[in-house]
Amino acid sequence: MPKRILIILGLIGICFLFSCKKTASPTPEPTPKYEFRQDGTLEIISPEGITKATFAIEIAEKEEELMRGLKYRETMAENQGMLFIFEFPDIYDFWMQDTYLPLDMLFIASDGTINYIYEKAIPFSENRITPSSLHKYVLEVNAGTVKKFNIKTGDKIKWKRQS
Repeated sequence: MPKRILIILGLIGICFLFSCKKTASPTPEPTPKYEFRQDGTLEIISPEGITKATFAIEIAEKEEELMRGLKYRETMAENQGMLFIFEFPDIYDFWMQDTYLPLDMLFIASDGTINYIYEKAIPFSENRITPSSLHKYVLEVNAGTVKKFNIKTGDKIKWKRQS
């Protein structure tokens, strides 16, 4: 009897081993890489008409570009930024999900006046950044840019597309 039990247990063990397949662990999706694409230039101008800073800008205006923004960017030069252009003025909120770079965000009315500034947005944060006034544009630049160039609400932007 014990011999039969050992044979049966052995057969069950062999069946168990053959029924166990090694499954490959899922391969993570590669992180997309995006390079800066200069679409135009933008100046920040004081109410007195003095140019405080000039940036090479990448423009985001298509839905996919507006949703992606600066996500997955590992670097951005000091003189670069992204200008978000919305179809109409509203209160659009932002967040830093999948954004590697700390950023300053300038919220800009239809007439080009900066009406809200959010400094040093924290990478990967899912906290919403929601200004209290309507804006048609948002300029994202490296964190510390607002302080470095003394950019303030009431300053204006002047931008143009590259031809």
